Amino acid sequence: MDATRTTRQLEETIDNFEKQKIKDIKNIFSEFITIEMLFHGKALEIYTAAYQNIQNIDENEDLEVFRSSLYPPDYQSRLDIVRAISKSPLQRTGSLKSSLKTVQVRKFKCQITV
Repeated sequence: MDATRTTRQLEETIDNFEKQKIKDIKNIFSEFITIEMLFHGKALEIYTAAYQNIQNIDENEDLEVFRSSLYPPDYQSRLDIVRAISKSPLQRTGSLKSSLKTVQVRKFKCQITV
């Protein structure tokens, strides 16, 4: 009798172990598959957005931008722009001197009129 009872307890322990093992494996695979589905779902969203962005590319406009980058503006017109924006140091000094003379003359005139 003792051997029979021990055998039954051992069989129950083995059965419980197998049940728990099957539940654990089921949970592990379920979590793994859920995580993989989330990963691939997110990847699908990103690929969909990338596909839509590629479809929205205007080939003619892109080609026009590319062509305009190949041929920079005319050198002479760029030089004119630079000349208009900045003056040489000699021109700056001259204009500074003339503006100082104007200020001095104004002060002098003010003193005369007073």
